[in-house]
Amino acid sequence: MTALAFKRDTTPNLFAQDFAQNRSVFPGAGLAWLEARRSAAMDAFAKTGVPTRRVEAWKYTDLANALEADAIPAARFHGSLDADNPFAIAGGAELLLVNGFLQRSIGAKGIEIVDLGGLDSNTPDWVKENLGLMAAGAAQPLGAASLALMRGGAALRVRGHETVRLHFANPASDHDTVSHARVLIVAEAGASLRLFESHSSEGESQSLANLGMELVLKSGAKMEHIRVQTGAANALHVTSLGASLAKDAEYRALYAAMGGRLSRLDIDVKLGSAGAHATLHNVAVLNAGIADVTTVMDHAAAHTTSRQLFKSVVGGRGRSVNQGRVSVRKGAVKSDSHQLFKALLLSPRAEADAKPELEIFADDVVCGHGTAIGALDADALFYLRARGIPELEAKGLLIRAFLADALEGFGDEALRDALSVRLDAALGALEEATP
Repeated sequence: MTALAFKRDTTPNLFAQDFAQNRSVFPGAGLAWLEARRSAAMDAFAKTGVPTRRVEAWKYTDLANALEADAIPAARFHGSLDADNPFAIAGGAELLLVNGFLQRSIGAKGIEIVDLGGLDSNTPDWVKENLGLMAAGAAQPLGAASLALMRGGAALRVRGHETVRLHFANPASDHDTVSHARVLIVAEAGASLRLFESHSSEGESQSLANLGMELVLKSGAKMEHIRVQTGAANALHVTSLGASLAKDAEYRALYAAMGGRLSRLDIDVKLGSAGAHATLHNVAVLNAGIADVTTVMDHAAAHTTSRQLFKSVVGGRGRSVNQGRVSVRKGAVKSDSHQLFKALLLSPRAEADAKPELEIFADDVVCGHGTAIGALDADALFYLRARGIPELEAKGLLIRAFLADALEGFGDEALRDALSVRLDAALGALEEATP
């Protein structure tokens, strides 16, 4: 397989080379509907290429500069894999994707699963009607690349009240690798889904995992989405998520980033009809690398609501990025939206960048945003120490209290405990490394 050079002078053409050389062996090659969408996605990607800081939406996260080594497209994994899924206790359907390929799936009665690595002329209509219509345009260039260069992934159709665990693993490799995958989830009218998503990687070689995720919530559908992303020190991870919410649909999400050299979560939510509601919470704990969450909340209809709360704890030489644009379209009266970004900096070299934006083209709306970045409260720390609590423990209590409201209300107690174990491990490593 042809190696793909991650170099500054060739990076803009990197994925175009892959498309030209390997498209004949991509899943679904020859299917007219998919070929047309792949080509359109590659055209959309070409407008930006692999983003640099010259691209406004990526001004804080230079992905092109991070790609420094030669890489080959990741191959389907063969062998045993000890995949550590933090949500194993959740039950329900389970899907394991390794290097972007669907490795194992355990279904449930109310869920239809399609392997996107095996698309052919028998592909169900609901996949044809939805795959590649979101997270595949110029505004999400890596999402466009994930569709154009898709080797694998999964599509799920949910009809009842279900739970799904998605785990993505990138095992250690002798080579630097790049993988492109897609996930499509269609929640039918009145359905409800608890989606638990986790990402992990191993090894010293550089890996770029590029995922495009599409969520279609039909009338009255509900989805709770909890996502945990960890990674090896040299791992790069980009997820482009597009969600479409119909009348009275509700999407509640908690995202957690706790590792890797660079992670980018690029979210575009369309509130397309009255009663649609989205709640996005994010927590990031990092001592090195970059964790970037960029959102577009599109109030496309009247009487829609959204809430966003992002919390970051950054030590060492880590860097958190939170960008959020709320757009209220013409005629979307009674829209109600609020976003709040907060960050704790625990070392002199830690950095947090926040960029909230409002675009309002309608009257009679309620929209607001806020940002706060700073160090631990010295008075609160003194108060705890004065009562005999050691400094390190006192800092830990304050940090956990800072994150508490972002975690509140998601999952049951057992799942929150499982998530807290991961957060405590990340916080412990951060506290040990921070003077």
